Amino acid sequence: MDLLPEAETTKAKSRQDERRQVYAAAAGERLRAAEDCQFSLLPYEELVRVASTWYEAAAEAMLRGNYSAIDDLIRAQTRVAAEQGFELDDLLELLRLCRRVAIEKDGWNEDQFTDVDAVIGDALAALRGKVAWEIPAGLNYVTGETTADREQAQRDREAAEVAAKAAQPRGERRIHGRNKLHMPIRVRGILSEGPVDEITRTDNVAKGGVYFLSDKPYFKGAALQVMYPYWSTPGAINHEYPAEVVRLDEKEGRPKGIAVRFKVSLGSQESGR
Repeated sequence: MDLLPEAETTKAKSRQDERRQVYAAAAGERLRAAEDCQFSLLPYEELVRVASTWYEAAAEAMLRGNYSAIDDLIRAQTRVAAEQGFELDDLLELLRLCRRVAIEKDGWNEDQFTDVDAVIGDALAALRGKVAWEIPAGLNYVTGETTADREQAQRDREAAEVAAKAAQPRGERRIHGRNKLHMPIRVRGILSEGPVDEITRTDNVAKGGVYFLSDKPYFKGAALQVMYPYWSTPGAINHEYPAEVVRLDEKEGRPKGIAVRFKVSLGSQESGR
């Protein structure tokens, strides 16, 4: 690979330095004006220096995959914050502002920060127990969310889903729930091309039958024996029910949909063998 002439390399470096200086000046102003960040109490020149260091470290991480500089920056600013009696939120706001100005003023995009954000998260996690602050597990410095927050949000979503399902009319709940049951089954029978014995999973389930996908040559009216559900673990007790194919759904380039109706009630004591 041809190397750039020295003059062009120098010119490119000069342009990068200019971008960094413009960025650092803008970030320094934003940090100095931040009302909810105690780093704003530091002199403007110091804030410009910090922003410039952040810019170089982030660029090094993105362009060369070298994350040591951004890790060093986190540790250094954590030390400064602790010495000055700042809070964890002050450090997080410093990092967020540096990130935000890079997006707004220098044209960086969110996707570029994926790895850098992860490294910053790891660096903060590594400081847990080593600083006076309590750094929550799984802290996302951009959003402020923690592992506990995300787990609570998941519980809230699940509770909302249960409440919404309970509020549905009974018929709608039954229809809505069919596609969610993917139970293991074993299907046996005699087809036009010979015996079939396959283990698969239901695509949906109703009280009177099951629906599954298969590339076997099933035909409408075929008599089958279906173990539903089918457990392959040693000692498992599987019940087999007589059934009949009542519908075939052809799917071009894909397995057919097979609708099977049980010939007995699955609630009856005489139905299992």
